Amino acid sequence: MTDQRVADIERIARGRLADWPAAWEGYHWPGYTWEHTLRVRALARRLGREAGADERVVDLAALLHDIEKEVGREHAHAGAETAEHLLRKRGVPERLVERVRHAIDSHAGENTPEHPIENLVLGDADLIDANFGLVGTWRFITIRAGHGSTPGETVAAMPEWLPKKDDLLALLNTEVGRAVARERSAVMHGFCGRLAEAFRDGSDAEGLRELVRCINEAHERGSLIEQLPGLREMGERLADRRVLDACARLEAEAAGEM
Repeated sequence: MTDQRVADIERIARGRLADWPAAWEGYHWPGYTWEHTLRVRALARRLGREAGADERVVDLAALLHDIEKEVGREHAHAGAETAEHLLRKRGVPERLVERVRHAIDSHAGENTPEHPIENLVLGDADLIDANFGLVGTWRFITIRAGHGSTPGETVAAMPEWLPKKDDLLALLNTEVGRAVARERSAVMHGFCGRLAEAFRDGSDAEGLRELVRCINEAHERGSLIEQLPGLREMGERLADRRVLDACARLEAEAAGEM
């Protein structure tokens, strides 16, 4: 794959996803799917390197895995067909096209241990990004805000939400994916515990309360990329190490480094 062909495919994926949907739809909001794609791509490439996967397959499959997200439940199968068309049109070798198509086709819950490692790391990265770590927590706050919850109501709902996330560990198919998810889960539990303390009467953790409020108020578009500079500035203004650590962690997870 030439850099130009990859850049062309990136442009197409961004054009399809950066403003989809135009308004909130269930758990989706404008911009989320594109940023999710970038995070999944980064994490899948990391998992792929550690697991010995073909990086060409992983990179292209991650970039295009949600290209047909608007289709809904069958988006993986529709996306596999679209990816096949886009790649063939650009002269990508047939064997590579087929492997990318296969990885996309199975990524939304249809992987088994018998699938190729490229399929498995893509599926694991997709599941991890949406459900674990501080990115998963940010997504939960944003979704709850989009459905009318206040910051306090969202934090109060976390003890019921966290076990549901941990149940998803059983769906991961690679040891590298499970290791990342377990570590992110531990960080998520600790952070949600600190949020619970921050929202108790008499707490002096104004920075953490403000962090949740800022995410809540920005839910209409809910862009982590756009929110992080303001959250970091707020942490610096309040000289709050907990907020700054949360921002650094969010940034590292988004880059696939954690």
